[in-house]
Amino acid sequence: MSKIVYIAMKRRRVVALFLLLLSSLAFSKATAVITLEMPVGARQLGMGETGVALGNDANTLYYNPAGLAFGPLANEWELSRSGQEAAIGPFFTAFAARNRRGFLTRNEVWAGTVEGILHYDGLVWRENLTVPLEGNAKLRDVVRTFIGTEVSLDSISGLVRNYNGVKTLGEEERLVEVKIPFSIMIKDTVTALLYEMRTEKLWVGTTKGLFRFDGRGFKDFTSEFGTHRITAIANQGATLWIGTSDGLFAYRNGVFEQRGAVLPSQQINSIAWHEMRKELYVGVEGVGIARLTPKQSENDKDVWGIFTLQDGIMDLSPKEVAIDSSGRVWVAHKEGLSHFNLRRWEQIRFENNEVHGISVSERGAIWIGTDKGVWSYVPEYSTPSGRKGETELSRGETEGARGAWSHYHQGNGLASNKVWRLLALGNDLWLSTGAGVERYHAAQNQVAFFYERLLPVFNIPDLYHLFVGMTFPLGDWGTWGLFVNFISFGQMSIASEFDPDRVASFNSSETVVGLSYGTKLNKQWGLGLNFKFFYSALSSGAALNEPDATTASYAVDIGILGRDIGLKGLRFGAVLSNIGPNVYYVDKTNDDPIPLTWRFGLSYDLLRLADHRITLNTDYNKTVVYENEKGQAQPFYISAWRAWFNPDTAEDNDKAIDKFRKTFREGIANAGAEYVYAGTVALRAGYLHDKTGKRQEMNIGIGVMLSDMLQLDIASIQNVGNLEGVRDGQLRFSGLFRF
Repeated sequence: MSKIVYIAMKRRRVVALFLLLLSSLAFSKATAVITLEMPVGARQLGMGETGVALGNDANTLYYNPAGLAFGPLANEWELSRSGQEAAIGPFFTAFAARNRRGFLTRNEVWAGTVEGILHYDGLVWRENLTVPLEGNAKLRDVVRTFIGTEVSLDSISGLVRNYNGVKTLGEEERLVEVKIPFSIMIKDTVTALLYEMRTEKLWVGTTKGLFRFDGRGFKDFTSEFGTHRITAIANQGATLWIGTSDGLFAYRNGVFEQRGAVLPSQQINSIAWHEMRKELYVGVEGVGIARLTPKQSENDKDVWGIFTLQDGIMDLSPKEVAIDSSGRVWVAHKEGLSHFNLRRWEQIRFENNEVHGISVSERGAIWIGTDKGVWSYVPEYSTPSGRKGETELSRGETEGARGAWSHYHQGNGLASNKVWRLLALGNDLWLSTGAGVERYHAAQNQVAFFYERLLPVFNIPDLYHLFVGMTFPLGDWGTWGLFVNFISFGQMSIASEFDPDRVASFNSSETVVGLSYGTKLNKQWGLGLNFKFFYSALSSGAALNEPDATTASYAVDIGILGRDIGLKGLRFGAVLSNIGPNVYYVDKTNDDPIPLTWRFGLSYDLLRLADHRITLNTDYNKTVVYENEKGQAQPFYISAWRAWFNPDTAEDNDKAIDKFRKTFREGIANAGAEYVYAGTVALRAGYLHDKTGKRQEMNIGIGVMLSDMLQLDIASIQNVGNLEGVRDGQLRFSGLFRF
């Protein structure tokens, strides 16, 4: 059998499928390796196959690699809540967190200010508590619970009515929920915060006393404890330790007891409980660091020790004490840090700078807030290799400040260089700065997987599409990714022209493997690149002593992504994908271009509330292959722009603008929306219009987000209009795993 006859017979079955699959793409001319343009991700596909400007999960590896430049795929700084810096100190004065783990949960943050407290529920900041009115409950009832007393109930209820815009009794009876501002109870400067996980209660220390919030209402401890200025709060099991300007107190079983009367000074600056050693470390103004081993019974006595300048601490005015994950003690001073390695004290000085606060993360990082930004220090002993070396140190050997240092400031992320307070919480760091509350999010690795059966109306079981993508943040350098996009065209058989009984079977498939990288150009714009290597086997494994129809080559994508483009929440993306040489399967003289494609996209966060989020997307995709008079495809730097003025439907008398309009109509327009409820369930819908491919499709989808770890999505194609839809009813499945 001749090569021409053989190739024709091979293509008779394979190309028939290709032509059907090509109907799902924006190819304006014959191109090869359609897997380069097969969209992925049931989330994006449920929104009309839009994703160029979305860029917030691992599927962006296909749509726009510039999405790797920003969070949640990359480490990122964010001004979460703006606030003016007070005249002599921070506006945001303290932090506490409800660290919730597991599925269907999210962390909550409390921030103290010079005017009271604010609550971050995982999505937005709130200055009030929203209470549903259930049963026969009235506004007055929820106010009574909130303030915890009958005193001034009528006047406070009146304030709450005004806050909710209630003017008449009828309006009050129609209320379904009541919003009560926290300022009803907390009006003064907040000086200390602690969320006690054991009891799920928030303790609030102010300049005029101690309060406790249980999620529904407050308890004021002024009558039992007085109007002390609270400076620090820590807990040891059922015991609450309270530092004040009048001494140290312990609260247990409803009883306050003053401790540490023997200390030379009663001005307590900071306290931290050391769970490993069962000790309390206390920063005492003018004295240094006091260490308390609490008494075990009423007949025992507290055991105190004091570390002074002679022991190696930096000064006698400690600002803040923290215990790291290895049990080391860290103390913030004006000029630097004192570090107790449980054998001796060491010092780390910050020249020409002032230290304000310190926080330690579960992973061992030490975060230091200063006048010149925030410093991250990962001690060597907190790393696996460092822990091994730690056991080899002799008791007389000093460690020094061995470890990795990083510095963040206005030049590489912060909105303000002055950092006052810090709270390390999981993958986040919360900071009180001169600009307000800023958050540093350490990105997690992501793995995306996707599956769909192609052309379900033909019921071909081995015709399917798979995608797997992974992203890995590189710290300040951006994020890199790796992906595989694969299509199986199934097994086919051909018979020899001269011997019908001689039949050969072969498998057809295409594989694209990509390496991606994205990085920020500035706070608003990001740049991304894909380097793709592909292998297309139209008849791999065929017999009949003829060559296989296979090809392999490479392609490059380059994309940009901009955020808050003229409007907060508005994103713009643009990608030129599949930049690469022509390919051939058997005959070098019969080569084809790969699908050089422009992609443009807009995405806008229409609504972003605590329990409701709506995102709108629109994309436009156009394959731009330009051929010269001889029918030869031109290089990408020519096709990328000349193809816009050479449509397939061009006529001799068309002007340039007419050609451009026709070319534009030959592309694919997509639009979609996503509604997310309570960060757990997503509903999606989209529309795809392809005039050239004669397609009008409605896409619908649903997603379930199981915390920040696992997300599952499904989408379906529904044909609309009078056009034939070979993809009608096609289902797509995907998942996203973060770790």
